[in-house]
Amino acid sequence: MKFLVAIDGSQASEHALAKALIFAAPLKVEIVLLTVVEPLSSYVPEVMLPTGDWVGWRGLPDVELERKILNAGQALLQKAQDTCQASEMASRTRLETGQPRDLICSVAKEESSDLVVLGSRGLGSIERMMLGSVSDYVLHNCASPVLVVR
Repeated sequence: MKFLVAIDGSQASEHALAKALIFAAPLKVEIVLLTVVEPLSSYVPEVMLPTGDWVGWRGLPDVELERKILNAGQALLQKAQDTCQASEMASRTRLETGQPRDLICSVAKEESSDLVVLGSRGLGSIERMMLGSVSDYVLHNCASPVLVVR
């Protein structure tokens, strides 16, 4: 069996990993730890110039900032993998770049995951409508069973 656990550094994702380890222990499951880093362009919205032209993130990429973001993602995965090793659970890591909600679903399919485990930010209905919810999207669009942990 294989569990995919989405890690984003939040307390909710730490709870998700802890819950996955509890469920996985008697089954000797392999845990795939996934962190998704959003591309820099997703942090900078397009703006309209007075000319009516839309301008987005088209400048030279900030290589140093991208490297720092990837290193932070790798550090999250290492911490989670250390937690798995302390529990004597087999694990491996994946660091992907893109939209988290889409990549969690596609990696789950690619890995043939038996269960996807992720945390919930606990957004209210208004916040969820405005910001969207990764866990809500994965719950409704992932081919694998999904466990959302609070």
